[in-house]
This record gives sequence, structure tokens and C-alpha cells, in this order.
Amino acid sequence: MTDISNKKALIVGASGGIGSAVASMLAENGVHCALVGRNKQKLKSVFSVCSSHGNPCFTFSCDISDGSEIKRCCEEAINSLGGVNYLIHCAGQYDKASAGECDLEVWDDVLDSNLRSTYHFARHLLPQINRTPGGAVIRVNSRDAPYAGVGIQTAQKRAIDGYMEVLFEDVREYGTKVCTINPGFVNTPMVNPKRLNPELMMQPEDISQVVKFILGTSTTACPTEITMQPQRSPWKSADMHL
Repeated sequence: MTDISNKKALIVGASGGIGSAVASMLAENGVHCALVGRNKQKLKSVFSVCSSHGNPCFTFSCDISDGSEIKRCCEEAINSLGGVNYLIHCAGQYDKASAGECDLEVWDDVLDSNLRSTYHFARHLLPQINRTPGGAVIRVNSRDAPYAGVGIQTAQKRAIDGYMEVLFEDVREYGTKVCTINPGFVNTPMVNPKRLNPELMMQPEDISQVVKFILGTSTTACPTEITMQPQRSPWKSADMHL
């Protein structure tokens, strides 16, 4: 496995369930972290955990639906860390509504926060990431499960998958890894505990271990897409479905 200690990572959505688990894992393994999120109180808590491992750690508040905010955030993170090796994007918005009843402003915000932020962060950080072999761009997305009312989620999910697939071709000769993680139900505040058993869902730490696996993969291989499912069905009733 490749040694990731003393590498430098920017984690988008570090105040969320998956993002905080990823940040904690990275800090524990000696990675210097730039923690990006909107919830300053949660970000402070994640910073406390990460900094306890004795490695440099910084926090940045950023509205990821705003391209100019992303540019500023990336510049500040590069300056604070002295460069960036890894971009790990764990953030996103969710909305459920039929195409004929949706709030288009909300849907535009989903596209800005989920899709556009993905390539805005990549555009501003790739010149740094590509400077040395062994860099990585990892996007935590979601499993593809189209059903009535999730048009915008399906659209942004497939767009992110397509973008990341081509991004790998753009940067592979630099030795930069690109991977999309597409998990099913993960025990975070975004899922409905009334219908699902939290203990049967995947846990945020499960996703963080997959991130660790990707970063540690040898220089001659790159996992480009990983789909994950809970080992056992988390539905509380057998007749429930998506």
C-alpha cells in the first residue's frame, strides 16, 4: 500500500457524516487536512478531532454553490497547506419532487452544489494535484436508483459519473488517481430513520476505509468507480422500497 502520511488533502463537506469520517481517517494516517464546510460549529468539532493527531489542519467556510467562493477557498487552502495532493468531495444537496411540481430554483441549487462544485474544485486544485505523481480526486456520489420524483438526483448523479470518467483520462498520465464512490444507504442525517434501520446501513467509517484503499492503491493501478451496498437490507418492512 502507498504511504499517505504527510500528504495534503482538501475535504469538501468535512462537517457532514461521511466527510467528517473521511477527515478523521486521513488525519489519523498523517495527512494534513483542509476542512471545508458551511456548518462552522460542526466544522469546529471535526477540526478538534483531526488536530488531535498532531498534523497541520485548517478549516474553511465555503458556500459550494458559488463558484467565486470555491475559487477563494481553494486559493486559501493551497496557501495554508503549502500545496494539495488530494481532493475528496463528499458534499451535496438533495431534493425530491416530480418534474411537473419541482421548484426550479431548488433544482438549480442542487446542480450548483453537487455537479458544478465538482468541476469547480477540480479546476482550481488540479494544477497543484498534478505536480507530483500519487495525487487523487475522489467524489463520493450515490448509487443509481431512478424512481418517481428523483429526476434531479438522477440527472446530477449521472453527470458527475460521466465527468469523473473523463477526468481520469485527462489526468492519468500525471499519475493522478480519479475515482467515484457510489454508495447505497449510509447512516447519515440525509436518510429517513423511520423507514430504515441505522444499524443495518453502511456507516460513514465504511466509506472512509474505501477512500483509504483508493489512496493506498499502487502506482500501476487506479480504481475508477466503486459501488457499495449495505450487506443486509436496511428496510424496516419487507414491502418498503425506493
